[in-house]
Amino acid sequence: MIARQIPDGASATSGVDANRLVTRAVAAVHGWTKTAPLSRAKILSDLAQVLSDGSEDLARLMVEEVGKPITEARFEVAAAIDMVTAFAAWPYWGRSSRIGEQSGGVEGHVILKPRGTVVLITPWNYPISNPIQNIAAGLVTGNAIVWRPSPRVPRCSEALAAIFERLGLPEGVFSSLLEAGSEGAAALVADPRVSAISFTGSSSVGARIFGEARSPDTIVQCEMGGKNAAVVLFDANLEIAADRIVAGAFGFAGQKCTALSRVFVEAEVADKFQLALKAAAGAAVFGDPADGSTQVGPVISPEKRMELDAVVEGACARGLKPLAVEYKNAGDVSGDAFFAPHIFLDVPRADPLMREEFFGPILAVGRVADLDNAIEAVNDSPYGLAAAIFTSDRSKARRFAAEVEAGTVKINEATPGLSVMLPATGWKSSGAGPGELADESIRFFTKATAVIG
Repeated sequence: MIARQIPDGASATSGVDANRLVTRAVAAVHGWTKTAPLSRAKILSDLAQVLSDGSEDLARLMVEEVGKPITEARFEVAAAIDMVTAFAAWPYWGRSSRIGEQSGGVEGHVILKPRGTVVLITPWNYPISNPIQNIAAGLVTGNAIVWRPSPRVPRCSEALAAIFERLGLPEGVFSSLLEAGSEGAAALVADPRVSAISFTGSSSVGARIFGEARSPDTIVQCEMGGKNAAVVLFDANLEIAADRIVAGAFGFAGQKCTALSRVFVEAEVADKFQLALKAAAGAAVFGDPADGSTQVGPVISPEKRMELDAVVEGACARGLKPLAVEYKNAGDVSGDAFFAPHIFLDVPRADPLMREEFFGPILAVGRVADLDNAIEAVNDSPYGLAAAIFTSDRSKARRFAAEVEAGTVKINEATPGLSVMLPATGWKSSGAGPGELADESIRFFTKATAVIG
């Protein structure tokens, strides 16, 4: 079922719709829990096929609605299909675990049971894959889902909701609340019948949701902001590092929670790296997201572009100067939502460019003395989502991974991009509660019962 409140702005009826959808989910969850796990998984297999059949349409819808470059949009749909396929196999790889024989021949094992009624609040920047990864994990583990997508992506959300309507799920097992405001989301979070809440978005909203869940039995999962950093050591391949950092900072105009926004370079190669960075940035294509060559498209709105303009103006007023780069253009970039990427060099660690999340293609580069100094700089942040290191020394890379305060560490690769079979977690202000993907998703969507005897 889809409850729609899109056309008229924030509607007072959204809260009523939210209550109705939760009521339906509560009524449906018992029967869905009793459905055999392989039968639940079969519906996910059907979903993977439907997504595959409509993949190009979904990708082009993302291009039109959020300005995601077509190559990235296609990759997002492909990633969503991989996620569905992985969770469809959950009955085989993760349904229960045996813990072995105890004294006296008594055996023990663990049964994983569904939470019950789950609310998913998802963002605009990944309008297909983010909902899919959570819906798939929630359904296969036996939960009933109420999904509230971002109001910024009504067309993508309508398309995805329509796909679920075609799957033949039992009444009330999956429903969508498509609203223009936030009344419905607030009502869902406050409903004591909701057993679990998953939110992806800003740290400020996530912290509020984490504190507002009404029932003591409600588990909350928040994947929030990041100020992700890369470290470039003197022994790195500077050209490869520069190329991957530009892709990680400017892909989809930096509008990813895992996008790079800070870089710390060992001082002895800082000047050489700056030349490599300028060359890599100059090779990036900026322009029409429908063009297959485009890497950097528009930001989400003219208002966002003006916000980023103000960030740049403030940095320049503090004496920082952007690196002069001529970007390759794919089509006209004079529209109100186009914001050219900016790179600032020799940025102090205390500067706002190094501290604050701007969610746009602005990259701050600073110098560090050595690996110790680099780890200290990366950890000097309220965020802890992702980090990267570029080095040819595996021992240094392992030490970085062990000591850096981040949920994901990439070695010789930029921070964006996750694996469905590895957990994605946020440290500090970047996350709260269990993480996402792999066993972390299963841990969030289930409760464990130990059986002994």
